Amino acid sequence: MKNILFSIASMMLAYTIGAQPNILFEETFSGGIPSNWEISAGYPEGAVWQWSATGRGDSARIHAVQTPALFWNNRPPIASPSAAGGVAMYNSDVYDSGGVNVGQGPFPGNHSGSLTSPAIDCSGQEIVYLKFNQYARANANDVSTRLEVSSDGGLNWADFPINRAVTENGSTLPDDIVVLDISAVAANQAAVQLRFTWQGRYYFWLIDDIQLITPPELELQLGDLFYAPSNFAQPTWQIATDTFYFAARISNLGNQPAANVILKASILRIQASGTSQVYSDSILIPELPALCKDSAISLSSPYIPMLPEGEYRLRYELSAAGQEDFNPADNVRQLPFRVSSRQFAKEDDLDFGARPLDNGDYRIANFYHISPLAADNFFVERATFSVAVNPAEGPLAGKQASILLFKVKETVSPDFSNFDIASDESLELVGVGDYIFSESDLNFSLISVPLQTLNGNPIILEPGSRYFLSSAFEGPSNVLLQAFNDDIDYFQLSTVVFRNKWFLDGFGPGLAAVLRMQVELVASPARETLREEALKVFPNPAMDMLNVEVNLQQGSPAMVILATASGQVLKVLEFNSIREEKLTIGLGGLPAGAYLLRLSTDQGVKTSPFVIAGW
Repeated sequence: MKNILFSIASMMLAYTIGAQPNILFEETFSGGIPSNWEISAGYPEGAVWQWSATGRGDSARIHAVQTPALFWNNRPPIASPSAAGGVAMYNSDVYDSGGVNVGQGPFPGNHSGSLTSPAIDCSGQEIVYLKFNQYARANANDVSTRLEVSSDGGLNWADFPINRAVTENGSTLPDDIVVLDISAVAANQAAVQLRFTWQGRYYFWLIDDIQLITPPELELQLGDLFYAPSNFAQPTWQIATDTFYFAARISNLGNQPAANVILKASILRIQASGTSQVYSDSILIPELPALCKDSAISLSSPYIPMLPEGEYRLRYELSAAGQEDFNPADNVRQLPFRVSSRQFAKEDDLDFGARPLDNGDYRIANFYHISPLAADNFFVERATFSVAVNPAEGPLAGKQASILLFKVKETVSPDFSNFDIASDESLELVGVGDYIFSESDLNFSLISVPLQTLNGNPIILEPGSRYFLSSAFEGPSNVLLQAFNDDIDYFQLSTVVFRNKWFLDGFGPGLAAVLRMQVELVASPARETLREEALKVFPNPAMDMLNVEVNLQQGSPAMVILATASGQVLKVLEFNSIREEKLTIGLGGLPAGAYLLRLSTDQGVKTSPFVIAGW
């Protein structure tokens, strides 16, 4: 079972503030970028912030000549209130392409440039929010749009991360609004400055209607989300026992309490024919106090994801019934996951490469836990990984990566509290694979490596066992950068690092290594359906009691699960060993409708639908 690492805590501030936000500063860029805003010289020099009269990034000036952007196409303008008066723009597309072709402009390659506000007086303000409209699109693997705040004349700048998803051809919507609490730097300061910096290659960043404000009446925000699946991708036989739990940190940055706040979690299936909801649950919070930050809220009902192969989304929504939210755009978030045929993975693509800061040999590993109810007829066929190397540290060709599969010893507690971080004593090496890079290999290519035991045999996955799938870089190869993805936060054991010792938090919850495991059947199909006699339920329809008869051909560990037709878990009975058993399950308090009773064993599964009749 997964451990949810949220602590129930909230910060409740009790300042008395007016019902509507007070605007401390505003810039609409109507008619141009004001002379008291500092435009840096850019890198290369001349790749600078400009003004767009139309609110579009379809062109920019190069040597006083208006030059088209190569990839703007038919995009709409930024949807800010004052867009008709013009907006501030950084146009990396024009600088690189010159409107002709990639790399044919005056500044081919990466660009950077900053736009810095004048000093803004926030004296006497206990809470200061920054609000601005933006339209951003980026091609870089890392975030190209950066926001910083200073209160000491620019000697020190505090970074406020934004646009985490705007990478690899991603973009915001044209009407995107950012609302940030910058009080940690700006509160009670007489000379607050804002700095907007672009750093990347392609495409654009448009900003407009910048305001420093005091809190509005109601501003709900979703913060950290608990990612319900234990992995981004896992096979159908695995996900069926990966019980989902739902939790999120929520905030009310408004100056008034929010009544009847609803946090909703849903599972959506994505198909060519459209998106359909397969499950949802919600919780009602009678009141969320004003200026309440990062309260951890958990939904009480778990969910058994009996899902077919396909693409899915985990969706969280936050709302307050009958109340108008200042910025509803930050009240909804979706995270992807996949039910696969044979793959385990923590991510769906690669964003960048990284290694420990201090030089030396190191390992990166992903944690995979095999279901205790999985039949032991699966083996690890191969692993997929990806790396890169900086040109200054030599070619990729000739360097080597070792892929190691460790089994976590059974003596290690479920929460890893007794795991020996100083060595490999808590691990057993069960599989290896090596890869030497050739001239044809490129940075960030996906490499597939067969895995075998030390004796050259297939690696059988044991039900209930835990594994570290690790890449290892030693000697001249320790300059290699392991590929990572930063789209999903895992608030549970996920990616770990070894550099002189094991760091079980890895590089943080937001970085997942590209280390995927492919599994195959040894012989018989996975998760076989048990014979008809294995599970009988009666009467059907039932009323207040359900009789259950289990009849297995041999003793087996088992779980008997009562769930709604949509998969919401109502009751779980676990057995260390069961063969023939008669059970009675009380149904008192359950409404009339369709339900499921499921028997899951290491021999297979059997699900019997039944109905609770109305009176």
